[in-house]
Amino acid sequence: MELKATTYKQRLSCKSGFTIIEAMVAMGIVGLLVVALYAGMTSAMISVRLARENHRATQIMVEKMEVLRLFTWDQINTADFVPTNFTAAYVDSGTTNLPANSMVYTGTVSFAVFPAGKNYSDFLKVMNLNLTWTSGGILRTRQLSTYVGRYGIQNYVIQ
Repeated sequence: MELKATTYKQRLSCKSGFTIIEAMVAMGIVGLLVVALYAGMTSAMISVRLARENHRATQIMVEKMEVLRLFTWDQINTADFVPTNFTAAYVDSGTTNLPANSMVYTGTVSFAVFPAGKNYSDFLKVMNLNLTWTSGGILRTRQLSTYVGRYGIQNYVIQ
């Protein structure tokens, strides 16, 4: 019968912790996870910012479209009655003075002849509303088009 005698030193080496290589690999994995976490948070913030800008652009276009659709046929056909260019701020402060660092939306309004032919050209026009703004160094554009009729809703509004 043979008994193995273990010394204190041998028992200590068997119970020792992680090696330096294992610790470095673990820290590398943790570092990779932290970078992925921050990249995900940054991507989410950019997506939310773009969604807010797009929503504000939609609000501006709908506001302008609601005003324009209440003009009479004679007003639409009068030169320089409908403003063709406008600006709007990202944050509406209720004043006409915009802060120097605020984002500005620039819009244009144009009217075109109804494309279906001569039969409707005296009664219908196409109204195009284009909105542009710069965000993150990229020029962004949205467009809204509708038809304006000679006998449209503007004839039913009490004036």
